Amino acid sequence: MYRFSKEQVTDPKFLTKLVMQFKSEQIPRYHKLEKYYQVKNEILSRTMDNGKPNNRLAHGFAKYISNMATSYFMGKPVRYMVEDEEFKSALNGILNKNYINSLNFELAKESSKKGISAELIYVDEQADLRSKKMAAEEFIPVYGVTVDEFLECVVRIWADYDINGKLLCEHAAVYTDRDIIYYWREDESKTFRLVDAAAHGLDDIPVVLYWNNEECIGDYEDEIPLIDAYDKAQSDTGNDMEYFTDAYLCIAGASGGLEDMASVDGDWADGDSDNMVRNLRKNRILFLDEKGQAEWLVKNINDTAVENYKNRLYDNIFFLSQVPALSDSSFAGNLTGIAIKYKLIGLEELAIMKENRFEAAQRKKTRIIAGFLNRKMNKNFDPDQVSRKYERNFIENVADMIENARNLEGVVSHETILEQLPNSIVEDARNEMKKIKKEMLEEQGLSKVDISKMMEEDYEEPPVLEP
Repeated sequence: MYRFSKEQVTDPKFLTKLVMQFKSEQIPRYHKLEKYYQVKNEILSRTMDNGKPNNRLAHGFAKYISNMATSYFMGKPVRYMVEDEEFKSALNGILNKNYINSLNFELAKESSKKGISAELIYVDEQADLRSKKMAAEEFIPVYGVTVDEFLECVVRIWADYDINGKLLCEHAAVYTDRDIIYYWREDESKTFRLVDAAAHGLDDIPVVLYWNNEECIGDYEDEIPLIDAYDKAQSDTGNDMEYFTDAYLCIAGASGGLEDMASVDGDWADGDSDNMVRNLRKNRILFLDEKGQAEWLVKNINDTAVENYKNRLYDNIFFLSQVPALSDSSFAGNLTGIAIKYKLIGLEELAIMKENRFEAAQRKKTRIIAGFLNRKMNKNFDPDQVSRKYERNFIENVADMIENARNLEGVVSHETILEQLPNSIVEDARNEMKKIKKEMLEEQGLSKVDISKMMEEDYEEPPVLEP
């Protein structure tokens, strides 16, 4: 975490040093995490001596862990709820234009991979509010030096290249609470130069940061050594299998076998040891001067110990990442919903940590959107009225959920009861209440009554008409 003042960061010389430090400290880490997500593990760069088997088996544990954790946490869309209908309509308009469900999922996945992600909010040419996901390599968050450690500014970095991949120039933009300050340089050896500055027109720094956890560590980052060990163990097992397949046949009591074979093939002259070794590898036959016998020369492998070692690595990867291996035998059979939830307790705890951080970022985003709408529509929308509901992407027993909701009758309000139902049945509890009241009025012949007024707290119910 970088802690400097805004005045320091906007200085071109200081900015150049900051970008250089970020590239040397964080960029290699982010690139490594991205490679493991793409199953380009360290084992793929392993080399062996000529002639030796070199299996390089990379396993996609990192991708599985990240996808599983993200899908469980953000697989079902976040529900945005607000009582003010006008505010709700305007808010949903902005969220839908920015494909909020896909955006939230990608932000959560980037945080899962690298520990942090960012959402850049800006006003486009049509004066509409837009959002863009930024990868961890593209921005540098800078926090204040005070005890509050508030976000001081964010530096966005990018570069231009020609068609051959040659660097043309490098850009940097410092986002403060009021302005965007642009810098430029020809290459990494030069110092950034100030080229422009403009007001972004939003109420806060227009970059929303999504932390995966307090330490900004990816979901599989701590398990990379275990993944490397598992890759190596499996690759070495593959090498041993090749050694077994290419075993030498030892024939004892047949002297001169190498020379006789050489004379038949005509590959070398007597005493040419290099060619003798090459022919030995080619024909895979070895003659020895001892009592007459023939046997295959193979490497003795303690297969039980090797498999136990790999199983321990496999189990530890999932145990320490808090993500279950769904192919495990413990998930076989007809398990109850409670039993499955118990097995997912680690994943649920991981999702709770993600939700706490995600919710803090969403509150800031809502404040920025509300400020934008207030200026554009000359309104006074309160961002604190907006609440968000997160649902786990879990196969629920809908019948049990309905039964549990029925049991709440007379204990809590009807709206609260409807909120307990899954999103597939009731997407918005307040709208569902309106539909119920409208149906009741239609049955009573009062279809012209304003439903919105009925939802107000001081509204008095009309008398029920007797048939």
